[in-house]
Amino acid sequence: MIAAKCLRSWWLKAPALAWSVAVIGSAGTGLFLGLDHNAHSDVSKFNALLAQHDRMPGEVIVKLSPAGKFALRSQSAVALLDASRFGIASVEAFETNEDFFLVKLAGDEQTAEFLNSSEQNGAIAYAEPNYIMHINGSPDADAEEVLPNDPELAKLWGLKNTGQKDPSGAVGVAGADIGAAKAWAITKGNKDIMVAVIDTGVDYTHPDLKDNIFHNPGESGDGKETNGIDDDGNGFVDDHTGWNFAGVSNNNPMDDNSHGTHVSGTIGARGDDGFGVVGVNWNASIMPVKFLTGSGSGTLADAVKSIQYSTLMNAKIMNNSWGGGGFTQSMFDAIVEAKNKDLLFIAAAGNDSTNADSNPHYPAGYQVDNVMAIAATTNKDTLATFSTYGKRTVHIAAPGHNVYSTVPKGKYASYSGTSMASPHAAGAAALLWGTDTSMTYAQVKDRLLRSRDYIATLSRKVSMSGRINVYNAISGIYPPSPEPTEGDWKDMTLEGPIETEHPYKNGTRQEWSVEAPAGAKFMRVVFSKVDIENRYDTLKIYDASGVESEVVTGAADNFVTSFVAGGKITLKFAADHTGNKWGFAVEKVQFVQ
Repeated sequence: MIAAKCLRSWWLKAPALAWSVAVIGSAGTGLFLGLDHNAHSDVSKFNALLAQHDRMPGEVIVKLSPAGKFALRSQSAVALLDASRFGIASVEAFETNEDFFLVKLAGDEQTAEFLNSSEQNGAIAYAEPNYIMHINGSPDADAEEVLPNDPELAKLWGLKNTGQKDPSGAVGVAGADIGAAKAWAITKGNKDIMVAVIDTGVDYTHPDLKDNIFHNPGESGDGKETNGIDDDGNGFVDDHTGWNFAGVSNNNPMDDNSHGTHVSGTIGARGDDGFGVVGVNWNASIMPVKFLTGSGSGTLADAVKSIQYSTLMNAKIMNNSWGGGGFTQSMFDAIVEAKNKDLLFIAAAGNDSTNADSNPHYPAGYQVDNVMAIAATTNKDTLATFSTYGKRTVHIAAPGHNVYSTVPKGKYASYSGTSMASPHAAGAAALLWGTDTSMTYAQVKDRLLRSRDYIATLSRKVSMSGRINVYNAISGIYPPSPEPTEGDWKDMTLEGPIETEHPYKNGTRQEWSVEAPAGAKFMRVVFSKVDIENRYDTLKIYDASGVESEVVTGAADNFVTSFVAGGKITLKFAADHTGNKWGFAVEKVQFVQ
């Protein structure tokens, strides 16, 4: 399969961990559960699982079965998990859900055996490695952190794109934005819609954010913030401004990385305050939930706790600009719990340049109705080269390349990543939901998806073939899809062949332009064969306006490009100075009138 900048990666779905009951009780002690040591052992599959993704050595997340919860009344969790056999160092109950435990083994060498034995332990519903999650975005290498004294709206091309340059200097295309400026004429945000930013924390003292940070009413005022009492009875002491699950659990979710603060600025930097930037929402309620450390990584256990806490606090929207590991049942369950409370889970699609339909990226890849997976676009309305995509599993795109926003200590910076696209979508969801708080998550999601701006270059990349337009969503505007059917395409007569030498020479540079008959709406290219050095040699496709629409690399037979708008299509081939291949040959160029 050939794709734009497609990098190969492999994934392994965590096996479904079934369990069977082994009754070991004695008279007068009641029922309790343990391991069936005669059960079939298959440690090899767990060794393979452990090798697939970054994880915390020797750490496992365990969820008790109903029988295990019952047995816990009469014996300890350590006893249920057969500590003497595995040398369990500690068993820590989740603060957010009494069914979950973080098990730390004495060493990593027994992790696979513990996971295998858990399948035969009737006390355990499932057990899985404590994977490490990573942020899905990084600072722009050329960007400078500045503290401007005047408004920086002109840098926010994702909110209002007039064709201005982005922070890197790349010229944009007017209208390649989410329609925020028009939406602000209708609404500027509603503080009743809480957005949980599950990330590296948030600098809640930032001048552009402090007025839009959530403060728990049950833990605020009259000294409640620091009285050491769980005033609202939710199980968290003094959680007046969210919570920190990264390592040591505490009530200070301050950002020590910058990623979460940057995300928050896009969602809801205070608007119309005379300085800095503005978020999609001028008025917002951002709840910091920290599980990623200053290095930008965190564990599956802490991610699950963060989702569970956000659900407990009834955050209507969760922004998740991170990912890692494979499929995990514990995170799936946590997202389902959020769905059952009518909460929307928005996630960055990933930065792997791969097709998520065949290489899922989690948590964006969880097939739960309340999940929205977001790809990233540039200021020219093209898919960012780093962005993960998927016609079936990635829902929609949003601006995510050279995005300017808040960072800690009152500063600002430009970052790129689907991490930056996700908060554009989360901010749009909050702005829309705030206009009618009686809507369900399903209605909000449906309106955001159906109201998208159709972008031809995204037609084969995301489910909705387009980019978020929050003005359309608020106004109930649902643009039709102009995508042609196969029967609409007509073949052109070419003046000469469009192909490379076979094989092509190192350093080759070639260009072809083809114009369709007058009135053509779309054009595309059909190749009989493509075989060029993957990632290093590229064939770029441009539309009639000179905007790059697709980058072809790798090998495939009978390959068809995405279609471009207008009556002209240009192909530019460039090879580096090593590793040439057969090349490519165009079978036909087609158009639609």
